[in-house]
Amino acid sequence: MVDVHLHVGLYKTGTTTIQGALAATSRHLARHGVLVPDLRAQRLAAYDLLGQRVGGEQRGEAAGALGRLLELVDSHDGPAAVVSEEELSLARPRQARRLVRGLAGHRVFVVVGARDMGRTLVSAWQQTVVNGGSTRWSDFVASVRGEDGTPPSEGMSFHWRHDLLRVVDTWSSVLPAGHVRLVTVPPRGAPPETLLARFAAAVGLPDAWPGGHQSVRNVSLGAAELEVVRRLNASVSDRLNSAQHRFVVEAGIRARLAGATARPLDLPAQHVAWARAYGEGLVRELERRRLPVHGDLADLVPIDRAPTGPELDDVPDDELLAATQAALVSLALDHGRLFRRYRRAFVEAEGRLPSAVEVLGSEVRAGGFWLRKRAVHHADRHPLVERASRLYLERTSPSSRLLPRQPDT
Repeated sequence: MVDVHLHVGLYKTGTTTIQGALAATSRHLARHGVLVPDLRAQRLAAYDLLGQRVGGEQRGEAAGALGRLLELVDSHDGPAAVVSEEELSLARPRQARRLVRGLAGHRVFVVVGARDMGRTLVSAWQQTVVNGGSTRWSDFVASVRGEDGTPPSEGMSFHWRHDLLRVVDTWSSVLPAGHVRLVTVPPRGAPPETLLARFAAAVGLPDAWPGGHQSVRNVSLGAAELEVVRRLNASVSDRLNSAQHRFVVEAGIRARLAGATARPLDLPAQHVAWARAYGEGLVRELERRRLPVHGDLADLVPIDRAPTGPELDDVPDDELLAATQAALVSLALDHGRLFRRYRRAFVEAEGRLPSAVEVLGSEVRAGGFWLRKRAVHHADRHPLVERASRLYLERTSPSSRLLPRQPDT
């Protein structure tokens, strides 16, 4: 019998950090009898269970992935297995029952991550934009709050992914009491290893687990950078599938845009009271359910302070210009790296690769050309370089000799 720990999210509760730590220490855990399946295999299994598919990839890979994961757990001869996949938070009761039945013969535990509404709301909007959305912050938060006259889709999608009580109740309905455990995301400013220590305690990882020293986490954008991506999405999202968009934006532009400007994404002051009221109500409901908690339920109530700056999508032109420049630099660098990666394919289209002698000769010529360009560039600042450049021009450019000469001064 294996103790199977299903870490089901929620989204935006440090899952990237936890999964990165598990993957980085999987061999260490295996030596202690703890199975950590390949993260891709876990995601495909969740897709298979839920019927989820991602455009542009994995369409034919998900079928049967759940069965393969269950077989892997059944064949494990150690005491424990850990599966971490936030897609499992979307499971309906019928799907949760199917997964638990598939693990018959094993003890199943579910670990649910929880974060305060203030940080969740801002982080979820950022993720929506990074994933291709173009909804403005003001429309997003109004939809989540259910205000009249706002498009309901964003709010519905948010609550579908972040309804902590639904997730807790779904898994509690198919597991014995005490087998659903809560891990709260520590408040901002806590030591970075706090979340991983709480997770390790909830799952019962070995005391010597080195995962607490891992620091894999999502890259957060500032307000200006996110506005650039949002505007970009409005123009390209209908031309790229989700896999292409993820390659260009999430895996490309996002990492280099981080830190381009100094304005972070924080919940604006006018929404703090609402977020605190929501958190206080959530704490009351969780106390009534009497779940084992690793952390503190007070972590789910946002702190009673916030910046007094403008709305998150109210970005001055100078900040927007700086972030746009950073985005263009990112695209240029990535395009250059792609060219180097596929250079052989480009050259082979011309019929043959250059010989070593041809490469050397070309590089020598390139060096000479570079020197001439640099000399022209510095002619305005260095009189000696200017005179040398003019002499060179007179010797090599007949047309320049036709220009009227300026009298010497």
